[in-house]
Amino acid sequence: MSTINSISNSSGGLQPLNATGNSSLGKEDFLILLVAQLQNQDPLNPSDPTEFTAQLAQYSSLEQLMTVNQNIENMAAAAQGQQQLSALGLIGREVIVDRGDFQLGDSAVTLGYSLDARADRVELHVQDSRGNSVAVIKPTELSAGTHFISWDGTDRNGLPVPKGNYKLSVLALDSREEGIPNQPLLKSVVTGVDLDGGKSILVTGCGNYALSSVKSIREL
Repeated sequence: MSTINSISNSSGGLQPLNATGNSSLGKEDFLILLVAQLQNQDPLNPSDPTEFTAQLAQYSSLEQLMTVNQNIENMAAAAQGQQQLSALGLIGREVIVDRGDFQLGDSAVTLGYSLDARADRVELHVQDSRGNSVAVIKPTELSAGTHFISWDGTDRNGLPVPKGNYKLSVLALDSREEGIPNQPLLKSVVTGVDLDGGKSILVTGCGNYALSSVKSIREL
């Protein structure tokens, strides 16, 4: 059987392989090689029918796999478009995100926490971008479940803290001073949606969050 070098150098009017920009062969490239092999085989030593049948089976399998791959890509693109349309429908609605990072602006921020069990003591610690504690809030709601409290952006002394990025962490202890599983939360209104690179980012009054961070949605 002729080698690929002899096939590519022959003058039998063959078309060049597709320049796909990658090192893998597409189904058209595979078919061109198969036809070239038949055109350049030695008449005194033709291709083995069994081997040729196997090559045809390989081509058929390749075509089926590429079709399946294309269908999966189409389905993913459709799902992505549907997700973006769903995100646009959240503008003007109140959302709860299971994140602790937020931005402090001109208005108060609604901080939240979720407890897996009743606590004996709960503290909400607000830290700045350097990890320094700027405020400690002691809410009175200690039962299991989700709770919220408004923070006006003041420190321990009642003085306003600078606008910027902050992080909420939750300390929840039972009567034996053992930790209770918890989750910091933030509640805000969606004012816009950024569609960046196929991702839906919700723009809210306390920061930007991925759609996957949304835990709850409410109408105002």
